[in-house]
Amino acid sequence: MDMKRVLTGVVILSVLTGCGGGGGGLSAEDQAAQAAAAAQTIASAKEIISTTVPKVTKSASDAKTASIAVAALATPVEQQATTYQDQGVMTALNALKGYVAQAAESAAQAETQQALVTKLQADTQASQDLALLQQAAQQVQQAASLAEQARITAEKALQDAQTALASLTSAIKEAEAARRYTKLDAGGNTLPASAPSWACVKDNTTGLIWEMKTDDGGARDKDWRYKHMHNSGGYAITTDLYGKLLCNGVFSCDPYSYIDMMNQQVGLCGKNNWRLPKMGELGSIAQINADERPPHIERSIFKDLPDAKAAYCSENMITDPNQCGYTSLPNPVPRNPDGRIECNYQGVDFGNEFLPNLPHDRPHLELSIAVALRHYGEVADGKDYAYGAANWLCSTRLVTQ
Repeated sequence: MDMKRVLTGVVILSVLTGCGGGGGGLSAEDQAAQAAAAAQTIASAKEIISTTVPKVTKSASDAKTASIAVAALATPVEQQATTYQDQGVMTALNALKGYVAQAAESAAQAETQQALVTKLQADTQASQDLALLQQAAQQVQQAASLAEQARITAEKALQDAQTALASLTSAIKEAEAARRYTKLDAGGNTLPASAPSWACVKDNTTGLIWEMKTDDGGARDKDWRYKHMHNSGGYAITTDLYGKLLCNGVFSCDPYSYIDMMNQQVGLCGKNNWRLPKMGELGSIAQINADERPPHIERSIFKDLPDAKAAYCSENMITDPNQCGYTSLPNPVPRNPDGRIECNYQGVDFGNEFLPNLPHDRPHLELSIAVALRHYGEVADGKDYAYGAANWLCSTRLVTQ
């Protein structure tokens, strides 16, 4: 039902009214036809009003729902965002606020149209005034068009707000990382939070300075692997069982030879006391991401993770034979001069799923992503071991203070 039927009725009425012009009035037949046409036109106008009002009500309701949803998205993060004096956060927050305002304005516009058509319906419900009903039908249809456009705008604002919220959440996360981590250049000088590259990063919560890796095939490349099965250096091979290069820049691909190279030749970030981190220190930079999705580390800072599955070497601190995890050990147990035992070398794989029934919070988050390095190499744990195979492999991320 639309205005065509109303207008058709008006035309018929005009023709019928003009038929008796100048001739002393309409015949009874014409009068009956005129009355029928008028009744039909009035009925058509009322039908337009009655069927269009619910559509306006639905558009207004949907616009309001979208507006409420946008506000609900913004409210939890708005207060948090205002605590950051960060341009990226402020830009994303202002964009989100803009969509909140846009949705609210559209919902108000739709509500105005709903109030208009409700009043028009009430005012014309008992009316038989053809002109009044014709005008009301036109106004109701115009209101329906405006309300529908307001709904579309409000729902588009909701979609845009969801995108803006993702940008704001990312900006807040980066701002949080900037508060926690300080970027350093190769000389150890502080860089701005917006610096696109950095050689080291200082964790302001622990005071630890972490080595950052390169992606250039040099000695500090992120994808090099090191054999970690002794508390000393110089024992490892430089290629794996298949002849693939494990590392570059050192004569032996073990973490201690790499440490010696870093301290004696490189002096990265002005430091010459680099070392392997302890398990708890690796755990200190682990974090629980949304839905516990790996990698469990701040990717806006630690962008240099290995391309392949890998764990980071940790310093072996085992002094108690009961912690070795082996069914038998030589007697007497072989120890280093500092009392450490050559056993149970472990690492942390930030790319692992969290292990069940283990800590999922600090201060022992590393326990949930700890791995035995004998599992990391060319021969899977429990399989036949080929002599010369490169197991106990790990990546290095050195630390200092």
